[in-house]
Amino acid sequence: MESRRALPLRTELLNVLDQQIEMMTRKTFASFTNEEKSAFQNREQRIRELQQALAIAGAERVVRGGVFAGLYT
Repeated sequence: MESRRALPLRTELLNVLDQQIEMMTRKTFASFTNEEKSAFQNREQRIRELQQALAIAGAERVVRGGVFAGLYT
């Protein structure tokens, strides 16, 4: 079962990844405006933050549930 903390993080991560993919399929990086480059970089940073938060949430779940809890969820 996914923790209550992880579900919103995972949802936001998927939304931000969708935005990045959409931007990359519309343009090449060289044709981005300065504003688009900044938005892209901000989303990249947010993706890293969300991935780290999800990793921490997953580790907390394993610790709370015991060594093998992560294998069965």
